[in-house]
Amino acid sequence: MTPASHPLRAFLVAEIVLFALASLLHRGILAHGFEHAKAAVAEGIIALVLAIGLAISVYSPSEARPAALWTQGFALLGVCVGVVMILIGVGPRTGLDYGIHAVMTVTLVAGLIVAKRVSEKPADPTQPLDPLE
Repeated sequence: MTPASHPLRAFLVAEIVLFALASLLHRGILAHGFEHAKAAVAEGIIALVLAIGLAISVYSPSEARPAALWTQGFALLGVCVGVVMILIGVGPRTGLDYGIHAVMTVTLVAGLIVAKRVSEKPADPTQPLDPLE
């Protein structure tokens, strides 16, 4: 596990938690008044896909970067679909839903930036770490 992949994995974990909580919210488990079965299913699937990306990054560190880029890209596409659904009037249109989608978008974009910046080559253990990298 390279030190450069730690932030990448941290973003994946945070995103998994975020989407799992959103799914539970839309199931009515965390709070009532925000139920939407289709959103709950979509967010659960996205959380699962992100978890697969995390597992790949742990068990195959050389594939961490592409796994993170693909899974976070998939998640961002799902969030965009969710935003479009909200805008056309499908599903709940509460301030909380707008806020959740904004947080999801910002977190995923930041995670994609981190994943893009992670070196494609494994770190050379004989070389000192560059603190500016």
